[in-house]
Amino acid sequence: AFSCYSQSHIGIVSERYSGFNGTAINPTSFINSPIDQEINLFGIDFQFDSDYGFIKNSSYLDLGDVFSKIKITNPFTDDGIDDLSINMNNSDKPYSILTSLQLNGPSYIFKFNSGDNTFSFGLGLNQRINISSLEFNSGYNYNNFRKENFGNEILFDQTNSKLYGANWSEIKLNFAYTNNNKSSISQSFGLNFKINIPYISIQANQESPIKMIHRDLDTMIFLNDFKTEISLDARNPFKRRGSGFAFDLGYSIFKKKEYSKDKHSYIYKLGFSVLDLGFLSLNKLSSVHYYEIFSPKELDIKDIDSYQDLSERVYGDASKSLKDKSFKLSTPSALSIQFDYNFFRSFYFNTTIINRLTVGNKTLVRPNILNSSLRIEKPKYSFILSSTLYEYEKLMIGLSSRLGPLYFSIDNISNMFFKQNKLNHIEFMFGVKIYPFYKKIFNCSC
Repeated sequence: AFSCYSQSHIGIVSERYSGFNGTAINPTSFINSPIDQEINLFGIDFQFDSDYGFIKNSSYLDLGDVFSKIKITNPFTDDGIDDLSINMNNSDKPYSILTSLQLNGPSYIFKFNSGDNTFSFGLGLNQRINISSLEFNSGYNYNNFRKENFGNEILFDQTNSKLYGANWSEIKLNFAYTNNNKSSISQSFGLNFKINIPYISIQANQESPIKMIHRDLDTMIFLNDFKTEISLDARNPFKRRGSGFAFDLGYSIFKKKEYSKDKHSYIYKLGFSVLDLGFLSLNKLSSVHYYEIFSPKELDIKDIDSYQDLSERVYGDASKSLKDKSFKLSTPSALSIQFDYNFFRSFYFNTTIINRLTVGNKTLVRPNILNSSLRIEKPKYSFILSSTLYEYEKLMIGLSSRLGPLYFSIDNISNMFFKQNKLNHIEFMFGVKIYPFYKKIFNCSC
């Protein structure tokens, strides 16, 4: 099944039957599940959001037709692309790009009682991709590099530009426990420990302002200072390039229901968690290059195939641009608070806030999220209606459901079914899982 990023599909990861994927938002979540074991089979979770680029007059369901019409050609000579457009940044405020893809392989989670304590253990494998920037410079606008603009001066934003990305495997171990005391209030504690195996990565830092002119197809003239630090090598995208680890910490307190045969039921649950606190260390097959131009310079940009080619043309030395053979990226960390309230039989209300943490100068980032949801939760199905305040400013209405072994979630319904003038946000999730040893609970109000 899917084990979503904690900023995505909060409605469905908050229900008591969320299983292993619920541990992505709080490691203690499985303690309150009515199921004792779960096997996740396969899942996919995809999110893309940008206030930099957009697709004209489109929806999720139109994307296949849109991309089939796009011609991938040299931007200097092509003037036929109309379906794909890029925003023009006319202010000093940088744009953002936040995209993530998570493929979830097999995972298993179970719990058992020992004396007065309940313990849960889980093990899962995820493949994660994150490409993110909160400071993306619009000087890279496609339209700036059309042939008709040759000779025109291009002034990049008055802010620095940063872009980071990584592709890595994640082995996730979950542990949580609670004490089954006779009090009406119980507490639980949990930990996810993640072993990270990084592959291809991107890191780019560029200082602004930059002013330049394309003289012709093969020549670029820099009119003032240009400084950039970059690392991107697409060769061997799944060859190990280092190591790393991360962890989630979780705590929750819940008020039990009196006289309920379902010992996992509660009136309310309040949770706190720290998510994805860790790093990726790229120290194999990696290199960081630095380029700096202090004064007006004419640069031949034709047939540049490597960092060494660019270094030769900037410095006259193929090795001078090499700055380092390793670097670190922080994983997309966040703080989260969750509140879940059972106000009538199988009806629940949930509010969750997730606020990103910036750890270090080079870090992958995730969106800030405030989500509220209403759900009907049954052993065989669930139905969830949610509202999300994305980055605390963009309101989205979402729909999620679980039916038997199948899950799905769409956090922005309008973008799927209705054409948008500027489609710049896509988010969906789908997964399959089984409960191998499900125990029926009779005469239960859950």
